[in-house]
Order: sequence, then C-alpha cells, then structure tokens
Amino acid sequence: MLMRRLITLLCLSGIVGYLGYAQKSGAWERVDEWFLDFLIANARERFEETSPDGQVVLIEIKEEDRAEYATWPPPPLDWQTLLKALRPYEPDMVVITTPLNWGRPTPDFAPALAEALLPFPSVILGVESELADQPTDQPAFQGDLKAVLPRFRQATGDVSLAPSLKTLITAPDPAVRGTSEMGLVSLRQVDGEWRLPYALRDRDTLIPTALAQALSRHSQSPYATGQRLRLGTGAGAHLQGGRFIPLTVTGEYTVRDQDKVPTLNALDLMAGELADLTSETDKDLLKKADVLVIGITRDEAIDPSTQLYARALNRALSLPKLRVLSQVQQWVIWGIAALAAFWIALNVKRSKTLKAGAAVIFVALILSLLAFQSQLLWCPPTTPVALVIAGILLGRFLKAEKPAIASVSEPEVPVTT
Repeated sequence: MLMRRLITLLCLSGIVGYLGYAQKSGAWERVDEWFLDFLIANARERFEETSPDGQVVLIEIKEEDRAEYATWPPPPLDWQTLLKALRPYEPDMVVITTPLNWGRPTPDFAPALAEALLPFPSVILGVESELADQPTDQPAFQGDLKAVLPRFRQATGDVSLAPSLKTLITAPDPAVRGTSEMGLVSLRQVDGEWRLPYALRDRDTLIPTALAQALSRHSQSPYATGQRLRLGTGAGAHLQGGRFIPLTVTGEYTVRDQDKVPTLNALDLMAGELADLTSETDKDLLKKADVLVIGITRDEAIDPSTQLYARALNRALSLPKLRVLSQVQQWVIWGIAALAAFWIALNVKRSKTLKAGAAVIFVALILSLLAFQSQLLWCPPTTPVALVIAGILLGRFLKAEKPAIASVSEPEVPVTT
C-alpha cells in the first residue's frame, strides 16, 4: 500500500510539472480558449447589462454650422485650432472619423496640422471605405495604404463570414498622416440595426477597422499576439486585460438605440480664451474622457458614421472585463485537483474510478459556470482536468482487483443416532 502511494505521488508530481511547463509554452492554449468561448456563450447576457460611463466624448463639427467656418469642409487651420484647444485635456486617444482630405492641391497649413497631432499619445485617422454587396474573393483596392493597414494574426471561426472590403474611397492627405494610424470607417444597416464591422475581409486576411484599432490601442493589445478575433458562433474580440467585445457572427458590432455618448460642439472649443463658450460641465467631461472622437456630423438619416463610432466606443469601453484566477490561485486549484486524483487512484474501486472522475469534473464544470456567470471569473481547465484524468488512469492500471475468494463447503458430517 505504501509503495502504491509513493508511485501515485511521483506520477502526479511529474504530471504537474509537465502540465505547468506545457501551459506556459502555450501547448494547451487552444483548449483553454475553447473553454473560455464556452463560458462566454453561456453568459452572453452579462455584456448587455452595462451602460456607458463617459470614457468617450464626441466633438461634433456640425454641418448645420458650416457658415461659421472659413470654408467647408473645415480647412487645416480650423482643425489645428480645434486640436490646440483640446491639447490641455490630455486625452489618451484621438479618433478622427472624417478623412482629412481636401483634394488637390494640398491646402496650406496641412503639414502644420500633422504637427498639431503629435502631442496626442495615440491618433487614428479615418479612411472612408466601401463594402462589397456580396462576399467576394476579389482583392480590394487599397491604393498606397496596402502596406500601412494592419492585419489580424489570430482569427478563429469562419473568416469568410466577415464583410468584404471593396475599395477605399477617401484617405487622409499624405501631408497630415505623420505617425498617425489609418483606420477604416464603414457601416451598414441590417434589419433596422446599425452595424460597425470590427474587421473587413480582403481575400484570406482580416483588416481591423477604426473601431478595432481604437479598442486595440486603448487596451494595448497588439494584433499579432495581444488579441484573438473569433467569427461565427460565439463571435467576439478578446483583448488584453480581460476585455471582451461581443460581436455578431459576421464580426460586426451592433449599436443599440440606448447607447449614448456625451457630445460637445467644436465651435465652442474653437472660440478661444477671449470668448470661452465651454461650460464647466463640458470641461469636466473632457478632463475625464480617455478617448475623443472628432468628425463632421450630419443628419443621422444621411450619414451617422461619426455618431455611431463614438456611441459604439463609449459602450465598448464600459463593458465588464473577464477575470482569470491569479497564478497562485491557479496553483490552489491544481492542488485540489491533485488531491482529488490521489483519492481516486488510491481509495476508489478500480471499476468505479471513471464514474468518480467524471463526477469530479462535472462538479468543477458547474462551479466554473456559476463563478463566470456571477463574477466573470474563470480558470484555465487543462491542468486540473488532466490531473483528474491521470488519477483515473492510475486507479485503473496501478491497482489490481481483489481476487474473489471461493467459498469452500464443509464436508457433511453424518448424523448418528
């Protein structure tokens, strides 16, 4: 009995060491990702309960105010004045949904506008794009931005479901691009709902849109290793820091009617110190905002793109975050699983080890579902489940069934009278 315990303990210790190494090397990553997708699919409603908390502020350049600007669309000098007024509020990111392009020749002060963008930590300049009416494998026209636009590196599911990019329509003038990131701006209406593609398909690759780029920048999630995009059933984008963005099966973000965003008029900010038209309430909004979305706004029945992107970002940044157990907490779970495996291997009858192990895994699954649905808390399952399976195997192959003891009948004793 003592020898069996030592062998079981040594086997489990070796398995724990190997599984720990395998988890760090990413060998079980796909299994953990599948389990997380399963948990999210059973708690999808948790991502519908949130309300925007004002991390995004929309700066509107209203078309109805076009007479107040020097020309229309506003020239680089007006944009420069606006950015100069926003600089003291130190936003983490500026997203300009309206393509900064005035045709040829490039107007004066365009290079100065590029310099006005430099003080902001992160800038995304919108590129107007057109979607294909039907899925297509034809290459999209990307002009001189083909080598500039990023690509997703980790995408699972049916990539062909993503909306197809047809062509780029208007890109920022090369004189204002500087070090800014280019972001595709597109939208479509499906069954009365506005959808913003998270990614657009160009043959067998996926290009992030301005929405994806803003969320990636904000969460510091590189496209190559820092995030995972899933299409099809359970579609969503997994970003760093436990941020999850729920998407439709086609990889699009649905903007709800109740999604709102704080809004300011660009003219009030451009008035200058001599005629400060910005209220203290608006100044407080700008101080608290992480992201500023700036663009020309028109009647939403004509072109709602700027408003929709601001509303979508504001809600996406307020979604609850997924929480994974810390490494120490995972070690505790591993220890519990190892004890369960030890118990199965030594104390459960050989014929019942499979049932006992299945019962342990089932209870763990139920607890995992409850923890995730209530707290969005989860633990990678590969190591603890593998330990329980190891306990089942050890119980079946290291333990011999007790031989049946044949009953020996006593010889009949003759009865004498």
